[in-house]
Amino acid sequence: MPMLLILVGKTKEGFISDGIGKYLGLLRRQTKIEVREIKGSSKAGPDALKDEGRAILERVAPHDYFVALHERGENPGSVEFAGKLAPLMERGRNMVFAVGGPFGLSDDVLARADWQLSLSRLTFTHEMARLILLEQIYRAFTIIQGRTYHY
Repeated sequence: MPMLLILVGKTKEGFISDGIGKYLGLLRRQTKIEVREIKGSSKAGPDALKDEGRAILERVAPHDYFVALHERGENPGSVEFAGKLAPLMERGRNMVFAVGGPFGLSDDVLARADWQLSLSRLTFTHEMARLILLEQIYRAFTIIQGRTYHY
């Protein structure tokens, strides 16, 4: 199952970049996964979200299963998350995840999403959300495969 992560802005924190690299390396042993960082808008407020939203949606094909990270999205546990991914993996469906910048995602992006996902009721920086998402995708793979990473 090919995966694409669309991230608004660059990851600036070194320790987060290191963690992202670790989980990308682990995932690339199991699936094709690509990360595309798109430039955050220099505008503020709603105009920024519209610009970033356009850039995100240009990279999402009509047949992709599109997951938008959003604070008010569904908040599954790790096992439930794996259960959501498993049938998509079986069908070989392309999955695209979008993590917005500091201001989140536009209404257009959220409307296009097949699934709005919240990583927690807690608030994380958009950079931390990237790392947590990758770790949870890796954890989902181990759950689906019955490996011992997840207890």
